[in-house]
Amino acid sequence: MILNIHPLLSILFSLLIINGFYNLSKIISKTKYLNFLENYAVRGRLISFFLIVNFFSIILYNFFLFFGVNEFYLKILIILLILIGFYKPDSIKEIFKKYILINSKTKFLLFIIILGYFLIALLPITDPDSLDYHLTLPYLSLINENFFIQKEWFTSQLSGAGEALIIFGLSIKAYKLSSILQFIALLSIIIAILNLKNEKKYFNLDSKILICLAILCIPSFLFLTFTAKPQLFSIGTNFIAFLLTFFVLPFEKNNKKITTIFCIISFLCFSATQFKFSFFLSSGIILLFAYIELFKRKLLFKGLFISLIFFIIIVFPREYYDFKHLSHDVIKNFFSPATDDYATEFFITSLKHGTGNPRYLPYWIFVPFNQYGFSLGVITEIVGLSVLIFLINFKFKLIKKIIFAALIFFILAIFFGQPMGRFFIEPFLWLTVGSIFYLNSKNNLLFLICKKLITINSIVIFFALSFTVITFLPGILSIKNYKNILSKYADGYDLYEWANKNLPNNSIILTSHRSFLFSEKPFLSYNFRLYVATQEGLNHYIDLIIKKNPTHLLYNGIDHNNTLDILKNCRGKLVVIGKNVYKRKPRNPFNLNQKKHDGYIYKVDLNKLKKCKKI
Repeated sequence: MILNIHPLLSILFSLLIINGFYNLSKIISKTKYLNFLENYAVRGRLISFFLIVNFFSIILYNFFLFFGVNEFYLKILIILLILIGFYKPDSIKEIFKKYILINSKTKFLLFIIILGYFLIALLPITDPDSLDYHLTLPYLSLINENFFIQKEWFTSQLSGAGEALIIFGLSIKAYKLSSILQFIALLSIIIAILNLKNEKKYFNLDSKILICLAILCIPSFLFLTFTAKPQLFSIGTNFIAFLLTFFVLPFEKNNKKITTIFCIISFLCFSATQFKFSFFLSSGIILLFAYIELFKRKLLFKGLFISLIFFIIIVFPREYYDFKHLSHDVIKNFFSPATDDYATEFFITSLKHGTGNPRYLPYWIFVPFNQYGFSLGVITEIVGLSVLIFLINFKFKLIKKIIFAALIFFILAIFFGQPMGRFFIEPFLWLTVGSIFYLNSKNNLLFLICKKLITINSIVIFFALSFTVITFLPGILSIKNYKNILSKYADGYDLYEWANKNLPNNSIILTSHRSFLFSEKPFLSYNFRLYVATQEGLNHYIDLIIKKNPTHLLYNGIDHNNTLDILKNCRGKLVVIGKNVYKRKPRNPFNLNQKKHDGYIYKVDLNKLKKCKKI
């Protein structure tokens, strides 16, 4: 298992890889093609960093899809990258002085909150999505030497360039690479805001700090920085494209530089879509406003041609892979994150349903409510109230383009997106940053009140970060401590620990629990049962399962014999029951009241399994 390495070594290897990316971006930013960006609102090295990491991710992703995964060559590439990181590296003092602007005017609170986010990025990863496919697919891809997307494992079809980058890190057991990169993306957003300027004139520093604190108070960032989910990195990628589109492109007069800036915007936007399907929405909106700027300069057709090239290079390979291996329905493939012929519709419906919030009453964006009422258990799923800072001293004319962009996102997301606060981070991030044009602390009582409230909110976030660090920090000190933390807070860890001890060495398990990373045996996902609505679809998946010849069926007590257990009448002999070996273990301390359940292992009788098929 990937967890059988000292966590501190994984952290060290991950930091060395990121240092290599950073130093490479420093070299790239000094080239004649990009060095002119240092004179603009967004620092060239930040842009170069996101260009380099996205470039690596897309190249690796497309290569893995069609040519397989070779661990030996990946290690050579990583060694080269790490060596680049030691070529004239910046000192910590230089980084802080040039890019983070920590000085006497900067609030100490801002610094310690950033430090808190860094620490939680180092902690053990225990969220369900990471244990399902964000880490598991990369791990199995290295073992099987191919990008391990499986038809019956629907969530594996959600994997993309982010998982390709995780494969890159896992080749040297750097399984913390993705979560630390999440923090780097958040830090980059803060650095970009602190360094923003307008036509060579810096914005008010106090306003910048308040905006940064408001952004760091977004509760969803507590969750995203704590996972291998590549969502925050894509938010950072699109944020750089957003700044270039709204803060740089409108003020550039040179057509050659405009073309270069648009190439960067287009590349970043298309790259973000390959990390997570939902970024087609925000990336598309940013590109739309970039096209408007090109239209004003009579460069629209040139821009469309550039976008077509990037679409072919970045987006088309995965579309072709899906067509070749998953479904021949090209239209459905493009508009769906998963493309299986028999279950896509129901799987997508499940994704859109999310946690079941009322779609057209979006109070759940700002406050921790779900369909059952107020619940602190969903607080890390919301955007929070601090992002409403843009409403203070509101001046529409100054940010009308940003308002329109956010409004387009909001309307489309309400109808077609997931009704969960995290889905709406980007438009409120845009609006919050847009308020930099008019926020002013001078003689503005509302501003001062808001400043006090955000400061209080920041202190609450600081205590939440501190609680998380204190709770999980022992897990990075040793392998034993790491596994103890997983036993306490990672859903499914104890179930798989029990199953690993009770299954024969040559077992292949069909399992109902999604924390597949903890299985020491080859597994098949039984989660297709949740999305198949027809007997034809059921027959299809039974055939797939039979071809892979599973030997045992693993249940947790919640899934055992329930209405969705479609194989309950055609499984083999019950082998063993584990008393109280499973308990749901959410990381949120407000969700801890869960009762224990038994675990069940059955033999798979292929003859009985075939009888589940009906004509």
